[in-house]
Amino acid sequence: MEKAEMKKMMDKANPIFEKINGELLPEYKGKLVAIDVDSGDYFMGDSGLEACEKGRKKYPNKIFVCKRIGFGYVYQVKTPFFRA
Repeated sequence: MEKAEMKKMMDKANPIFEKINGELLPEYKGKLVAIDVDSGDYFMGDSGLEACEKGRKKYPNKIFVCKRIGFGYVYQVKTPFFRA
């Protein structure tokens, strides 16, 4: 998938996620949702893989956008700070 197409999907997913996030907080904080941007349907799981697998049962050929309930990111990578 090209960058422009990915950005378009994210732009469509963001308003859907804002609605989902508001509805599911605080009960499901930390869970992941896989969003189908065309239908607005979403599927929740403890991991992105679990959420996408649930989505693929209904939409086997779709690409999903994953977001984490209560957070602005799915994963955070922390790297140690090194001084030379």
